[in-house]
Amino acid sequence: MLRLLAFIIALALSACGGGDGASFAPETGNTHCGVSVGKQRIIGMVTSVHDGDTVTVGGESVRLASIDAPELDQAYGPSSRGNLSAMVLGQTVTVTYAEKDRFERVVGTVFKTDCTHVNLNMVLVGAAWYYEAFQCEIDLRQRQAYAAAQAQAQAARRGLWLSDAMAPWMHRNGVDAKVPNSCPNGDAASL
Repeated sequence: MLRLLAFIIALALSACGGGDGASFAPETGNTHCGVSVGKQRIIGMVTSVHDGDTVTVGGESVRLASIDAPELDQAYGPSSRGNLSAMVLGQTVTVTYAEKDRFERVVGTVFKTDCTHVNLNMVLVGAAWYYEAFQCEIDLRQRQAYAAAQAQAQAARRGLWLSDAMAPWMHRNGVDAKVPNSCPNGDAASL
């Protein structure tokens, strides 16, 4: 009887989601592909890429967490969007997240089906900055991975590091982003 009930619930849940094949999966732990992430999940096809750090998955606007890409009106902005499009447009991804931003966008970490960490890869190929102002929202291991990816991209002069590109937060606000010295959990923020 219990198996029958579980089967009926699973069948009902599999019928949920949008017409684009997206589904909102229940919590399966705080990790995905070996990375500490938010508890909520969206699994679906990327139907559009707005810029280098925003995509649409399952009808939800998703802002890629921990990175900031050049705005479309900035130097390298269209190239950054092209990089993200080449990586994920038309592909099924898993978005893990804990919250939405003030614009009601999911702020999430995007993984391809082969566990490619899209957010981190955007930094590694020089298509986005590691957004250190929000580093306390991720664990120390991820901060180290993002910092190392950005250092590699800078050293290799990949993508936006070919020139003196202006950080998008400077472009938007005219001021440098405030980077915390320490995080509430006691970790030193800067590496």
